[in-house]
Amino acid sequence: MIVLRRLPLLSAIASSALAVALVGPTASPATADTVVAVDTDSAALAATPADLSDAYRSALDALRALGIEPFSYPAAAAFCLEDSPLGLAPAVAGVIPGPWPKNTVEIPGLDLSAVKAGHALFTFVPYGLDADGPNTAGMHVAWLNPNTGRSGTTAMGSLPETAREMIPPAVPPQLRPQAEQRIRDFLAATLPMGGVRAVPVETGSGMVLAAVFGSVRNGERTCHFLPTVGITAVP
Repeated sequence: MIVLRRLPLLSAIASSALAVALVGPTASPATADTVVAVDTDSAALAATPADLSDAYRSALDALRALGIEPFSYPAAAAFCLEDSPLGLAPAVAGVIPGPWPKNTVEIPGLDLSAVKAGHALFTFVPYGLDADGPNTAGMHVAWLNPNTGRSGTTAMGSLPETAREMIPPAVPPQLRPQAEQRIRDFLAATLPMGGVRAVPVETGSGMVLAAVFGSVRNGERTCHFLPTVGITAVP
């Protein structure tokens, strides 16, 4: 079972991590005041309905700790896990509009926002899945901005793939690998479960409706998740 022991103001970490990457090596951003301890127990995957409910709430807490608003109802895939009723794997999706994170460390001339204004970061967090293999394709977000008439369907990526996309363009090329690693560590410390997917999307400003759906590989199985929907205001 996943236990979130501390939920501080995590959005400060990402901008601080990027700032540290830009100004040079200092102490790790995971300090005593800005650390998230996430314990996972692989033996706990013999899940009962109560365990699955707890896992779902933990996934909600993980998203909210990042400032991400969960979608209105959960998703699930049947015949996905070996040791849960009907092989059920619960999941939750969420979205956060840019600019995000709110920068607490500013560097003149550089925009350190990982998600810009007019963009939204969509996330998908399942429970109990194995660590990702080489193929992380399968999850998608379909979105519509009625204010502008813009819409699209975008493939979601793994945390390493998302970390690369979230590096602000202002970061110099020589510092991008370090910035990518810090963003990846930040995301993995908060969302360490297998099958986590995310993607930043340029939706434009307005009220954006979205549905997250698709499949995730869990060992030799393919877990098909029905759509879950949400809405967010993008500045």
